[in-house]
Amino acid sequence: MKTDRPDPNLPRGVQAFLFDAAERRRKAEDSVVRRLQEAGLREVILPVLDFADPYAGVTAEGDERVYRFLDRQGNTLSLRADFTPMAARVVAPRLGTLSEPVSLFYRGDVVRDEETGVGRRREFAQVGAERYGDGRPETDGEMLALALSCLGDVPAARLRLTLGWAGLLERLLAAVAPALARGGGSGLAEAAGAARARHVTQLEALLRISGAAEAAAAEVARALLVGFDPDSGLFRPPVLAGAAAELARAVAVARAARPGLPVVVDLADAPQAPYYTGLTFSVDAAGCGGTIAGGGRYDGLLARFGAAAPALGFCIGLEALGAATDAGGEDGFARPLRIAVGKGRLLPQALAALRAGGAAFGEPDGRRLLVASTDGAFELLLLKDDDVPTYVAHGGADLGIVGSDRVAESGEDVTSPVELPFGTCRLSLIGRAGETFRPNGQPVRVGTKYRRLATRYFDERKIAHEIVPLAGSVELAAALKLTDVVVDLIESGSTVAANGLAEIETILPSCATLILGRASLVARRAEIAEFVERLRANVGAGTGKP
Repeated sequence: MKTDRPDPNLPRGVQAFLFDAAERRRKAEDSVVRRLQEAGLREVILPVLDFADPYAGVTAEGDERVYRFLDRQGNTLSLRADFTPMAARVVAPRLGTLSEPVSLFYRGDVVRDEETGVGRRREFAQVGAERYGDGRPETDGEMLALALSCLGDVPAARLRLTLGWAGLLERLLAAVAPALARGGGSGLAEAAGAARARHVTQLEALLRISGAAEAAAAEVARALLVGFDPDSGLFRPPVLAGAAAELARAVAVARAARPGLPVVVDLADAPQAPYYTGLTFSVDAAGCGGTIAGGGRYDGLLARFGAAAPALGFCIGLEALGAATDAGGEDGFARPLRIAVGKGRLLPQALAALRAGGAAFGEPDGRRLLVASTDGAFELLLLKDDDVPTYVAHGGADLGIVGSDRVAESGEDVTSPVELPFGTCRLSLIGRAGETFRPNGQPVRVGTKYRRLATRYFDERKIAHEIVPLAGSVELAAALKLTDVVVDLIESGSTVAANGLAEIETILPSCATLILGRASLVARRAEIAEFVERLRANVGAGTGKP
């Protein structure tokens, strides 16, 4: 007899903590809270629910990820998605009655509507600290040292501290290549976007085209991987010197607070919360699967909610801290550098590129999926093309080679430092030859294995459509009139023509690209930078040369 049972799964991205897991989280929370109390901070308890309007445009993760709903009186309310703006909203109107500076801490959960993906949570337990009314430059170092002390249960050698400065990347690019800032600043925006995406070859070319000295362009491009040196001559212009000096001071403070702590200045990895105005920092740990803590200075935020006052603070993720603490002294990055490659049409050329970059792999035997290089310094992970971005994004591999179309379709959080000179093709909208594509209001039937990109294409054009998912022989769907059109890759165009079809429009150009996951970059900068430089030098990467 069949009985209906409730779904055992909780909503995507949330989880319950039972027994040992609950104890681990409480242990991490108690450890942080104890250190904050010892430092003289007092606790505040903040609501989980508030009106939505006060937070428009200032939530760190963006307004589109805030859960909103209407109450019975018609008010638009939102769930707490970011502690920092809420703490500022609560305290700012009361600053006049408090003795400044004010130091406080809080704990609780935030919830955000994160995109679907492996390991992407929507509920996060945090402990955070804020300091208001203290504009002294040395306060930045004091709060940074406090944050690092709260992570004292994790060995310093397993932590990775990344320092940044809000807006300094754009100022540096404009100083190196002033032409970028002309014409409305579109060139500067393009260069900054390339830098944050770690497009090393693209950024170097943009800087040179815009008048940067060759040595300066090369130094900035390389710094996207190895980090920026605040003492470099790049930061001598007065518009940069003050921030660079503060970054150098923060490096010294961090190393004194936690001897043995690896520290890097990475302007391309500075947190993008809209309220930051100065020093920013984030801390990662091997084995925790993500950023463990982050914060910075935000001197303009309190004025939005009441009295203007300088402010800075940080937040610590309790699940990540618990995982990092449980990992003990293990080095999560002691293995060889692992490179994922798809087993499809790009494999022979990808292997040749890897060999040119110093990763000497033999020919795959068709059975083993994880192969060591001849010198043992690298591992080759052979996957389906569609899986390469996922493995790289979530730490299964450090680097990968795959078509840029697969990266875009995956939606995974990876960066692409180098475009490789092979695998050139294009993702296109394809229809039957001799027929004009004229949507008439009826949903267009679209056959494709690129569901994300096809949906985005038609949504942007506000064309009603129905996606027909296909795994192969996509062109036949249009040729046999199973669908109205298809979205697929075109290389030479011969297959399209042979099936009585014609290209309607190019959606996205594609080529082979080297991709990189953030966690691996944070942990293995020197190895990755060295490999990328060899690859660029020996393969003609990003130059269009074979």
